[in-house]
This record gives sequence, C-alpha cells and structure tokens, in this order.
Amino acid sequence: MVIILLTYKEWLLKFINVDLPIGDIAKEVSVDPNFPNVKDYESIFSYLEGNHTSDSFMRVFEYSYKMYFDSTQK
Repeated sequence: MVIILLTYKEWLLKFINVDLPIGDIAKEVSVDPNFPNVKDYESIFSYLEGNHTSDSFMRVFEYSYKMYFDSTQK
C-alpha cells in the first residue's frame, strides 16, 4: 500500500529557497492561488497544460514529480 502524506504543492514549497530550477517553480507555484493542492499527477498535469505552461517548467515539473512520488512512498 502506498501512502502519500504531503500533496505535491506542499512538498514542492519546501524547495522555495533553493537556487535551482525546482526552487524557481516552487516560487511560481507559491504565488498561484489556483495551483492544485493535490497528490495526483493527472490533476496537476492537466492544470499546467490548460495554463499553457512553458516547456522548461513542464520539464522541471516532470522531474520533480518523480522525486516527490519516490520520496513520499511508504
């Protein structure tokens, strides 16, 4: 059984002060009141696609979501 305690957004915001691309998207997410506060990839991906998110943001999202998923599996 997989139990994920944090949402992706909650997890990502921990990187807000990191001087890397993950920190950059964390800053963007922190000021987006509509960013989904959920755990599932599909909801976040759909939201980002619907907002015409840049390719570079999407690449960092894809990589960071994998890190999120891997680090929150129990």
